[in-house]
Amino acid sequence: MAQKLVTDVDGRQWFVTLKILWSDHSENFEHEKEGGRNAVIAILVVLGLLLFALIAWAVEDREYISVPWWMFLILLAVVVFFPGRWALRRRWLLRAEGGAWPDEDGRGGGGGGEEWSGFIRGRTEARAEFKRVIKSLERRGTPARANSPLQPQ
Repeated sequence: MAQKLVTDVDGRQWFVTLKILWSDHSENFEHEKEGGRNAVIAILVVLGLLLFALIAWAVEDREYISVPWWMFLILLAVVVFFPGRWALRRRWLLRAEGGAWPDEDGRGGGGGGEEWSGFIRGRTEARAEFKRVIKSLERRGTPARANSPLQPQ
């Protein structure tokens, strides 16, 4: 999770946060839905059984069958790839809150605070959007641009 307090060009203060979402309860198209926890468990069980069968087969018929070392590397790559991809493609919540005009006495909280939020998929894209929002606040005074995932709430 990343957090930053940003002062925009008008002197208003914004609190920008970026947080990973481990559960996905969005209402996306059907092809964008994930199998969930049960699908991950089922895939890991099947991969474990296949690994067990490969090792048992290699040990039992040692004199007849030789399993090349690179076969184990391929199996390891498959086992690591899917959970790694799942973790890297999680949704992130980006929020920009604040923007209230300061009172005449210099204290914040003069009313009119704003809240913008949006979802980004993938860690790299989320970090890049986080930096874009901060630069947009510092340069233009608004957290969003024309094609930004942020929407006013």
